[in-house]
Amino acid sequence: MLRFENIWVADGSGREPFRASVLADGAFIAAVSRDKFTGFSAANTIDGRGLVLAPGFIDAHGHSDLSLLAYPEATSKVTQGITTEIAGNCGLSAFPLTELNREHLEKLYANYGEILNWTDYPSYRERLRERRPALRLACLCGHNTLRAAVAGYETKQLSARQIAEMESLLAAALDAGAKGLSTGLLYVPGKFADQDELIRLLRVVSAHNGVYATHLRSEGDGLLEALAETLECARAAGVKKVQISHLKTAGKNNWSKLDGALRLIEDARRSGISVTVDRYPYVESMTQLSVILPPPWDDMDDVEIQRRLQSPDARRQLTEELRKSRKPEYWKQVRLAASAAPRYCGLCGKTLPELGDDPPETVVDILAADSASACGAFHGMSESNLTRILDLDYCMPGSDGNALPADSTGGTTHPRAFGAIAKFLRRRLDASGSIGDAVRRATSLPAGVFGLSDRGSVTAGYAADLVLFDPESINSAADFHAPDTPATGIALTVTGGRIVFRA
Repeated sequence: MLRFENIWVADGSGREPFRASVLADGAFIAAVSRDKFTGFSAANTIDGRGLVLAPGFIDAHGHSDLSLLAYPEATSKVTQGITTEIAGNCGLSAFPLTELNREHLEKLYANYGEILNWTDYPSYRERLRERRPALRLACLCGHNTLRAAVAGYETKQLSARQIAEMESLLAAALDAGAKGLSTGLLYVPGKFADQDELIRLLRVVSAHNGVYATHLRSEGDGLLEALAETLECARAAGVKKVQISHLKTAGKNNWSKLDGALRLIEDARRSGISVTVDRYPYVESMTQLSVILPPPWDDMDDVEIQRRLQSPDARRQLTEELRKSRKPEYWKQVRLAASAAPRYCGLCGKTLPELGDDPPETVVDILAADSASACGAFHGMSESNLTRILDLDYCMPGSDGNALPADSTGGTTHPRAFGAIAKFLRRRLDASGSIGDAVRRATSLPAGVFGLSDRGSVTAGYAADLVLFDPESINSAADFHAPDTPATGIALTVTGGRIVFRA
């Protein structure tokens, strides 16, 4: 048992903190009382020193599907007070696996050293349970993984049989507890899907009262069209919960589109679709470096890109195409955020001009060395738009990051991996001063959206997932030069009644 005394409780409901004592009995909260509990030894008592006890924070958008197997201590998460992550985002999940996608995903995740010998959500979940991770995962079924499971990564137009097989695999995942479907319509092979394909799958989601979470087909020039497509598909399929992943307006020419995007969202909300969004509190995004490639390279997956770039002729050709397709000043906005290639992994955090005199040539060299692990950070978002998005009362924090160890053995990354949720809370506290609402955004809001009925509240009977934090000092301390610096202000993190982090 754990007994928390001398604390303020922010229970996740949105109301402001109140003085109370909390008793956790094993994996669940046993009682919340305005009075002190008696009859417990000092060894079981945690003196909160006047700090705030809240439900464990929920990372509404993560990618720890494989990294949590390799690093079950999940230092990057628990040091921010995160006890649950919504994984399987952007169309990429760890299941279902068939002979059509297993080899590709093994190459994609090779740096984690894990053998992908499961097939479906239950067998993946059992593999995860064996590691006793400090972090809980609630998983979406990724459309890219699902599509590749029936048709590989090169097929653009699916047959009726393949779509039916996707429907069956998706239904099985949802029956087993997956929370919904995610799409990453910017990436191969999801980008090949038309609306008919998406609606067929979303009808399965609707039948299971699941969530549709989407990395839009465009977050820049085609933002409004991509958002309209998502909402049209949801309406046609009868989906009631739509989650827009890392809502943003990418590229200065598109910053003015936020008003239009919010109008589309508000119209959908008024029509009965519960549209919510997640966002990391940074104006630099991070994704695969290969997303900047011109046609026909943009229709290739990273494994194929790396294979083709072993040819000197292909490398020369792509270098020239990049020189023609991007203006010289563009490269100053691109930073190498992650790479497993030996000659580059120690240089992450630098902009491409800092890495070499010829950025296009540098990009091609990085991708040829290890396209699957090479990620870029792109400085193309508006600070004022970020503030407006964070102000939305249906916006929740998402790190868009992996569970990583305390040191850099898990590879370099964006500072959001160690700091996004803490920084989100800092910004909400500074903007409104409301501890209750800041905690709600990171707890009961995502718990409600993703159907986590036992989490998101400091209430008897709920999971003993708890975080003790200082609202005065909670913040991110990470940056691109030291991205694995832990957050500040987190005193204690408890998952399922087990202390997984203590400052």
